Amino acid sequence: MDQRDQDLLRKQVGRLTPAARNDGVLILATLVVFFGGVAIGGFLFGNERVPTRIAFNDAPPAASYPIAPPTMLP
Repeated sequence: MDQRDQDLLRKQVGRLTPAARNDGVLILATLVVFFGGVAIGGFLFGNERVPTRIAFNDAPPAASYPIAPPTMLP
């Protein structure tokens, strides 16, 4: 590469300037999209009036006595 080629390359590359980055706008846009999605999901799927069924995992004490349940004495 001679001097003339280097000068031409410098002129071509000199016109290219990297775009200014604004990370604050990118973070703000990401948060707006996230919270917008949460809000839309809440409006679409959050208003169900069906009662929630909860499993009852507390076994009764009589299950530990296989023959007969204990009797209470007065």
